[in-house]
Amino acid sequence: MTNNNQLDITPMLHAIIDLELAVDDAQELLLGPDARLQTIYVQLDLQLSDFAQTAGWADVLHPDYQADRDQLLTVYVRTLALFLLLSAKRQWTHLVVLDDQQWQRVATADKKTKLADLNREYLAVKNFLNSAYFTRRQEDFRHAWHLWLKVGQVDFGFTTEEISTAYHTLMTTAKQEYTE
Repeated sequence: MTNNNQLDITPMLHAIIDLELAVDDAQELLLGPDARLQTIYVQLDLQLSDFAQTAGWADVLHPDYQADRDQLLTVYVRTLALFLLLSAKRQWTHLVVLDDQQWQRVATADKKTKLADLNREYLAVKNFLNSAYFTRRQEDFRHAWHLWLKVGQVDFGFTTEEISTAYHTLMTTAKQEYTE
């Protein structure tokens, strides 16, 4: 049971694993474990970049750009799904389920709105993920995950309900695509 400020991570984790199995079956994918892991990291990196671009905070040539909140939420949950899939592939699922104290730290972190701060968070997530890949440091993955949760819930103000609903929609739609 979670409170209103916490995502129920376990069913979200199960959904992405089920989706991966459905995609594998439908596409008859025969990727080895190394190539699969690398592909997840690359896709995660691309989704992080897509989120930054969709948010538009670093587009200094268009300072009045207003991001479409629904589109941004969709990209956010795609990225979140890849974090969860990566945790499963690395057997680090214990790192993605937060206790009350960890959720409290995420929820009470300072909101970032300035370009330099948002850029620093984005680069930190990427740095932690790269380190987690190359050194297999679980702590780096955990830091990236917590920072990603903070970016969505604190910096961009996505509610737990918005994230959960968008995630469920993403998983349902994607699974239907591969099981029909």
